[in-house]
Amino acid sequence: MNFVLSDRVFPEILAWGEELAAIRHDVHSTPELKFDTPKTVARIVKHLTDWGITVDTDMVKGGVIAVIDGTKPGKTVALRADIDALPMPDATTNTWKSTHEGKAHACGHDGHQTWLMGALRYLRAHNDFAGRIVGIFQPAEEIAEGAQAVIDAGVLAKYDVKEIYGAHTEPLLDKGTFGFRVGALQAASDSFWVTVKGVGCHGGRPHLGVDPIPVGGQLINALQTLVSRKLNPVDTGVVSICSVNAGSFGTPNVIPPVLTMSGTVRTFSKEGREMIEREFKKMVTGIAEANGCTVEIVYKHQCAAVNNAPEQTKAGIAAATAMYGAEHVVPDMTPFMSSEDFSAYQAVIPGAIMRVGIRDEQHQASLHSQIFDFNDEVLPAAASLIANIALTRLAALA
Repeated sequence: MNFVLSDRVFPEILAWGEELAAIRHDVHSTPELKFDTPKTVARIVKHLTDWGITVDTDMVKGGVIAVIDGTKPGKTVALRADIDALPMPDATTNTWKSTHEGKAHACGHDGHQTWLMGALRYLRAHNDFAGRIVGIFQPAEEIAEGAQAVIDAGVLAKYDVKEIYGAHTEPLLDKGTFGFRVGALQAASDSFWVTVKGVGCHGGRPHLGVDPIPVGGQLINALQTLVSRKLNPVDTGVVSICSVNAGSFGTPNVIPPVLTMSGTVRTFSKEGREMIEREFKKMVTGIAEANGCTVEIVYKHQCAAVNNAPEQTKAGIAAATAMYGAEHVVPDMTPFMSSEDFSAYQAVIPGAIMRVGIRDEQHQASLHSQIFDFNDEVLPAAASLIANIALTRLAALA
């Protein structure tokens, strides 16, 4: 396999490249969801313990906490990888495609856990540093609950973690390229579920019922004004209605009693996030009631915006530039409206997450695509950089 930046990565990690790729294929073939990750956890534990790394599987359901102590006392830095998959089909044609029907590693988490395993293996073999490194193999990122579970379990407090670093696959960047951004990189994510209740009746006698479908039509149009007319134009937001359901396709003469819709809201600023939620509820309730319907609204905060701390992000940029050269570093990436629960850690301690480019001719599919697959050629480079960031930060904190 032609691993990228092979002349600049740590030689030991490069020598493990094929082994890491095989581990990644194994992970990809057995995806697991949310906190229900027994096979994933068992695999991580086996490899880490084989390499002499201390692990804890009791603190976080469905997760693994790995601890590497240096030879001298010092501060603690955490490295995090998400390990859960998505509830969707795997339409790839690889020999390592998913064997779990309706589940797929379509967001690169198979690669994330693998490159963290590689980084920790190297750090355990070279633990002549001052301090401690905590590896967090986190479940349930896709439902935006895993990071908070790690925090609530007391992992950061127990080990007195001072900083945290993460990395995510990025098919918009060429392989061998690493992206960073100080400040807001990914949006806050909220979800909504709306149930509009009317009175069903015969389609030829609409006056005898209360039709929820026109209400749904009004809501689809009106909710777009939350961004176009109510959000400050210098701010950014998205309101996407992603499902609308009412009635039955096979019964065209029946006005249904209920319409449901669900969707997502993405924002960067705290003010914009609060305003859209407030005005959303007011608008939906007002339109439904004006048409004689009742309405139920469930509005759930998923995760806050990813806001990379300046010192930690600049340290990552410096480490990547020193290791691979400025031509392989994007220091000021354009923000994404996708979300990441890594933001939960950043609400507690300083941290930064980078993007790892995987794009080449064979890896063009977007994240969450049924044909997405991770690019194994970046594993040694990503693992080496993650290990290097940990070592440079421990030295800086000493």
